[in-house]
Amino acid sequence: MGRLVNYFPTITAFIAFILTLLCLFAGTQKAIIPSANLMTVLTSNQSENTGIHGFYSLYVMSYCEGDLIAGDRKLANCSDSSILFSFDPSAVLLKDSGNTTALSELGWPDAISDDFHAFSMTTRSMGIFYSIGAGVAGIAMIIRASWEARRRGPRQTVVELSALLIGFIMLGISSIIATVIAFQFVDLVNSHGEDSGVKAEYGPQFLGMTWAATGLMLLGSITSLLMVLFDRGREDDGPADDPPEETKSLVHSVDYDSAKSGDGQEEHVD
Repeated sequence: MGRLVNYFPTITAFIAFILTLLCLFAGTQKAIIPSANLMTVLTSNQSENTGIHGFYSLYVMSYCEGDLIAGDRKLANCSDSSILFSFDPSAVLLKDSGNTTALSELGWPDAISDDFHAFSMTTRSMGIFYSIGAGVAGIAMIIRASWEARRRGPRQTVVELSALLIGFIMLGISSIIATVIAFQFVDLVNSHGEDSGVKAEYGPQFLGMTWAATGLMLLGSITSLLMVLFDRGREDDGPADDPPEETKSLVHSVDYDSAKSGDGQEEHVD
């Protein structure tokens, strides 16, 4: 059980690493957990033969578009992925409609395009934060693996603790941004699209994954911190009565000389 506790920070880093990669690469292809989207924008133009799709699902590094068929969402295709991805609805909708009609005539509110534009820098940063979070989690695992290969060393090192803390901060920032998008930004889009029939909804699966990864990194950081402090305290509280090696050597030397002198006196008496 104690050995399992020693590996707990590494286990949490591993699971958080996997979850972070899933958050990062979700939606980069149609087959990669398409349900784990940040948010989905539902348009009102699918049945009007405008070329605009029924919905657009947004992810960290891409977006996917599709149509509503008998109440089910059928993905048509996904965009190219980019670490600095930001969804530009005006460019996407004009491309889908063939660039022949103004978006206002298709019932798309300009206010929603302005909302996405104002939030573009924030969404671009998410890919960077997730990448750093996954990277430092991997570093923490590599450091632990190197210590295990040597079969010696501390239970946790300051470098591992630092990597876990940085990972927690990066994933925490990303999760906060995702939460703001899920609630405040989605409400903003719904407010501006109410008269045009444009709706937005957040992805609960993505929120669950990103906050689970953040929570695991927090637990791993706390456990690692406690191990480092405990081990340092145990080193500082070493046996106070144990004399240094030089004193031990001097005592042994004196004892040896005394014993030798005593043997010489006995021979002299005989």
